[in-house]
Amino acid sequence: MRIKVYLELPREVSIFYRYSMLSFIKKVLETEDIDYSRKIFSKKSFKPFTFSVFFSGISIDGNSIKSNGKAILTVSSGSPDFFIRFTRGIKKFKEYKGKHLNGTMKILKTEIIDEESINTSKQTFRTLSPIIVVNREKKPVLPTKLRVNDDNFIIYDDEVFTQELRYSLKCIFNGLPELKFEHKEGKKAVVKHLVGSNGKEKVIKIVAYQGVFTLEADPYVLSEIYKYGLGFRRYQGFGCLELVKES
Repeated sequence: MRIKVYLELPREVSIFYRYSMLSFIKKVLETEDIDYSRKIFSKKSFKPFTFSVFFSGISIDGNSIKSNGKAILTVSSGSPDFFIRFTRGIKKFKEYKGKHLNGTMKILKTEIIDEESINTSKQTFRTLSPIIVVNREKKPVLPTKLRVNDDNFIIYDDEVFTQELRYSLKCIFNGLPELKFEHKEGKKAVVKHLVGSNGKEKVIKIVAYQGVFTLEADPYVLSEIYKYGLGFRRYQGFGCLELVKES
């Protein structure tokens, strides 16, 4: 299940917009069911959603994103409890003011999207937001085909990349699903990201994967990945996917 929220916002926002969008999602849930919101946003709780933001007419200038003032927030979840509360809560908002949005964003309209069914064991996806994959030492991992000579701090290994993808899904499946990853086209993305709260925020740099790829797995596993996203930090605006239809 997913919903698109069409937005009007300042023509220049911070590259840390994900932080404000996550705060917005949290606020929507609080408005509808504060107990539920507190439960899923508790420290060790599984966050049953992912999201991405598409800006129209985008250019990046330092720590700012410039656009034509239009954007689409896509929120995806496999949880009916989350989806019902979010779709009800969003109806109570006409605008939202966020620090990293440099002002107020207006909610123009919302659209519930009917997800396509996945009935095969092989599916091609495209990233709507970059996928984060790290190993247990917190080193970034990328597919071998993206290797460049001056990236010694990055692990380029298809087998390790796939294994860490499986670990990122453990909280969804309560175990490690069988999974085969095949890179088709894409690139390395380096994202400045804001973490922390209550005056203890800090900026980190994240190496992530962005592109088109194929996954082989049980159709149920692929469907859940489509709904909840892939990789780490999904609820912070990473790993949101769309299906690619084979021609």
